[in-house]
Order: sequence, then structure tokens, then C-alpha cells
Amino acid sequence: MNPTCRINRTLLYGEGLFETLRVYHGRRVPLLQAHRRRMARGAEALGFPFSAEAFEEAMEGALKEIPEEQEARLRITLEVFGEEKAEESQLSTHWSPLTGGDHRSTEGVRILLAPFQRSSSSPLLQFKTTNYFENSYARRWAKGQGFDDALFLNERGEVSEATTANILLIHRRRLITPPLSVGLLPGIARHFLLLSADQIGLSPEERIVTLQELQEAEEILLSNAVVEVLPVQEIAGAFTRSPPFGWAKSLRAAYRENIFLWEKK
Repeated sequence: MNPTCRINRTLLYGEGLFETLRVYHGRRVPLLQAHRRRMARGAEALGFPFSAEAFEEAMEGALKEIPEEQEARLRITLEVFGEEKAEESQLSTHWSPLTGGDHRSTEGVRILLAPFQRSSSSPLLQFKTTNYFENSYARRWAKGQGFDDALFLNERGEVSEATTANILLIHRRRLITPPLSVGLLPGIARHFLLLSADQIGLSPEERIVTLQELQEAEEILLSNAVVEVLPVQEIAGAFTRSPPFGWAKSLRAAYRENIFLWEKK
């Protein structure tokens, strides 16, 4: 195929995958292989060409650009090309610095319900696809209302996820998060937070979550691999809490300790 006229299916149709990782001091990316495996699973399910070796090479090149003392947000995107289907692919990377002292980790974030529902039957929600406009639209709408993020419910009114993060709640010494069946991305941080729960005296649990249960929660958290853990200060009309957010702080510490321990295994 002539590269000058090949059809970029990522640009035209949103067919592609991406992963966003946190790079820690010393260019350490403890969850790198988990992100690679998730992209590989998505590529296999969606019929996109994918090379683990190319992924590793792209990440190695990107990490060389990041100063050792800098923490960063690093995105790797799998773009696909082809006439009627994905026939070839390429990986691109982009990074931006993370600045210290994020006030959201201590003050919490404010979210409100998204203006439309998610379909739990969508086959795309379980993958991190570049068809992301639904998420970015809802997030932009929430910011226009003076909030930090939007929370999706599915067609049955069950809690799903925020636009860029999974949601977890703490109630009666349980760390609860909605199951994949409600329609959400299986977040990497979500997975490792559940594994870390018992370290701070919480029992992990995946089950249906209702708006009523959000009102009764002791703390509510958002998680992804870049922000790690963010406490929720408010869900408009459903939940309000004030700092300090003790469970969020303890869970973030356990999560960070564990991902570096698991990196060595």
C-alpha cells in the first residue's frame, strides 16, 4: 500500500487503541506490561495488527525523551490503516510533565451525572479505543458546569464509570466497584487497587452500585493509572464529603507500594 494515500482508519472512524501510563522518577513505569497486555487483547479482539516488540521499542524511545527526575503522563496510540479493514498499524507516543502538589489528591474532585446514559451492551467499552468523543464530550460538558468530571450511568440506572476513571466506594470496610457487566473499562489501576484493599483492612468487592449506595458511602474514589487515586468531594445531588480523606490516602500509599513490589516479580 502506498503510504502517501493509505486510509487512516483511526482518524476517519476512531478505529484504534491507546494506553496512558504514569512515568515515575527514574523513568520507571511499573505497570508497563499490564498496559501492553491490555492493548494486545484489544487489538486481537478488534482485528488490529499489533506487535509486542514494536510496543516495547516505541516505549523505550519515548522514555529516553523524559528527564530522569521528571514524572510524566505518557500516551501510546495504536493507529490502524486499511481500505475496508485494519491492514497495518503504527504506534505513536506523546508525553507531558506531571507537576507535584496536585490539590485534587487532598481536596477531592467534584463530579455530576453525565447528560446521557451508557449502553452496557456496547462491545467497545471493555477496550481503550480512540473512539473517545463520547467521553470527552461529557467531560467538557461537566467542566462547563463548573465540575471536574462526569459520571456515567447505564441504561438500567446503574453506576458505571467517570469519563477518564473508574469509580470505587468505601462502605462498611469494603472497597466496592461496579463489575464489567454494567459497561466500563477494566482499568489497570482499578485492578491493582482491589488487590491492595486487604492491606489496609478493606474487603474488595465487585458488584452493582446504585445512586442510593453512593449517598451512603464513607468515601468515593476515582482511579486511573496516571492519577492513581483521587477522592471525590461531591457528586451533585448524591454525595458530599470534606477532607481529610483518610481511606483515599491509605489506599494510594498501598497501591504505590505494591505496584513497585509487583514490578520486581
